[in-house]
Amino acid sequence: MIESVDDRTWYVKRDAESSPEAIIDRFGGGYRLRRFSLTEARRTAHGVYTGLDLAETAWWRLRDRPRNS
Repeated sequence: MIESVDDRTWYVKRDAESSPEAIIDRFGGGYRLRRFSLTEARRTAHGVYTGLDLAETAWWRLRDRPRNS
């Protein structure tokens, strides 16, 4: 789910009671997706998308992707 923080920032959460997993912010003409962290420097960038829904979908696909060992 996407939860609005302000008019330029949204959190991606599993459900309403969950902690944020990612943050989406308005960036130029798109939406920047980053892993959530309280420390700005630790917010890993995961691309810029043309819509909020696309950024959220990208996050869940990143989470579901198998990791290399």
